[in-house]
Amino acid sequence: MADVTARDGEREGRSPDHDRAQLLLVGALALAVLFVALALLLNTAIYTGNLATRETGVDAVPAVEYVGETRTAGVDTIRSVNRLNNTSTDALNSALNASIDRWDDLASHHRAVAGDGAAASVVAVTNGTRIQQDDATRSYIDESGTANWTVAADADLSGVRSLRLKVDESTLPGGFADDVFHINVSSTEGTWSVYVYTNAADDPEIRVFNDGSEVAQCPAGSVTDGTFVIDVPNESVGGAPCAALGDVDDVGTDAAIRYRYGNEAGGTYTMVVDEPPSALTLPGLVAAGSGQPYYTPAIYSADLSVRYRTPELDYEARIGVQPP
Repeated sequence: MADVTARDGEREGRSPDHDRAQLLLVGALALAVLFVALALLLNTAIYTGNLATRETGVDAVPAVEYVGETRTAGVDTIRSVNRLNNTSTDALNSALNASIDRWDDLASHHRAVAGDGAAASVVAVTNGTRIQQDDATRSYIDESGTANWTVAADADLSGVRSLRLKVDESTLPGGFADDVFHINVSSTEGTWSVYVYTNAADDPEIRVFNDGSEVAQCPAGSVTDGTFVIDVPNESVGGAPCAALGDVDDVGTDAAIRYRYGNEAGGTYTMVVDEPPSALTLPGLVAAGSGQPYYTPAIYSADLSVRYRTPELDYEARIGVQPP
């Protein structure tokens, strides 16, 4: 006898395939709702983050600009007072403070137009000594005519900057040798040496040594009116790059600058060291104005306090200022 009992789906007039289709449709709708909800949450988070960034962002550009302007003003002021106010350490410090105060007045008034507050002042000074020879016709001997001599030395001497020589090409011997003019800059970090001569093509050239080992050989880029400049801080010879020079004035403590065979070259030179004249051994130098190699008090470097205020920013820093 045939089975006449109907299955549930058949009694209700539905097939099993129809039930599965409905289940898939319901599942798809549930996933769609979930994705929409996630998208709304993500968009809300992005919007909130952007809004928070716009509301709390601080424009620090004016403060950065002011710090740069203050550093430039400090460098220019140190150079100026070292030339014009070098009668004593007290005169130098007074001139530096007065000049920075005047600059601060002008700069703060300028910034006040935009509603910002700015202030700069001198908080520390490293007193030093400037050593110089201005007579372009003189060789690199000391004031008494000695060819091998100590320019400056002291156990506490630890900084040399602005070392530049303007050399008269006609005073140089031909060919490299141990007895051509050279500078020795020695300290606890070792000894750097710079030899000056003309090469086989009769062009000016230098060689740089570190503790007796040759590091570089640098020809002069150009000679103007018979002279060329050995510029240690700018790492150049006659305008041509010489990267090895960058390490010559990177000294430790107990530093000494010595000239050797100063009778084998001539011209002018200048440098600044980080100890005042009273603390240095300066046997080969005399007072300024004699035409001989001389020294004057100088400011080696200074620290400036800088503050910049806006409704959203209160910035304060201490910056070091040292001419190259």
